[in-house]
Amino acid sequence: MTANNHIGDGTAPDAESGANMTTVNWRDRAPLSGLVFVVLAVAGNALQGSTPALHGDADAVADFYNDKATAIAVGMMLSLISVFFLAWFLAALGRHLRLSEGADSWVSPLAGAGGGATLTLLAAGFALNSAGALRARESGIAPDVAVVFYDSSLALTGLAASVAMAVLLAATAVITLRFGALPRWFGWVSAVLAVVGIVTPVSFVLSLLFPLWVGVTAVLLVRRSPNEVGRGEVTPPATS
Repeated sequence: MTANNHIGDGTAPDAESGANMTTVNWRDRAPLSGLVFVVLAVAGNALQGSTPALHGDADAVADFYNDKATAIAVGMMLSLISVFFLAWFLAALGRHLRLSEGADSWVSPLAGAGGGATLTLLAAGFALNSAGALRARESGIAPDVAVVFYDSSLALTGLAASVAMAVLLAATAVITLRFGALPRWFGWVSAVLAVVGIVTPVSFVLSLLFPLWVGVTAVLLVRRSPNEVGRGEVTPPATS
């Protein structure tokens, strides 16, 4: 009966096969969005040039905004766009971690929570920095106002976001070391970086290294063998 229906449809089997192949291709290439995030995030940060230190001199922060307002605004626009692509990358990574951990998973949801919090905190921090730059471009910005925008932005992206990143990296490390989701060496690297992310005096280091971690993870996901499936993935039986 099924065969007769396919004959009547003419191209039904080929169309179904093509649709499945397209789905697989998009799914396998989704991690590449992480590389787009890296390029945009690095470019956005580079456009700002040298930046004042956290809790630095208020006059230096005001000069930073007043002298580089347009460059900062454009850089933060690129950074905000990068968050969009980071979301797609995290979705691809999350799927891989869930399949690797299996049906009775509880660590992979932690990766999802850490990733979601990272997206929120980065977007908020970039938006605050952009708001300070736009205010400076319109009418200049006073030192006491400039430090509010600047310090709040750094606190979100360099401190709070680092803790969220640590949750993501720690969950990735656990699933990698227990279930082989990614190369074992990468699991240990992720574990060490996760520890760095929760130690407040040096947690900002993780926020600086996070784009590199995303880029390496994206490459590892794309390069994995097509036959390599997670422990929880079940291949459906072929139908006649």
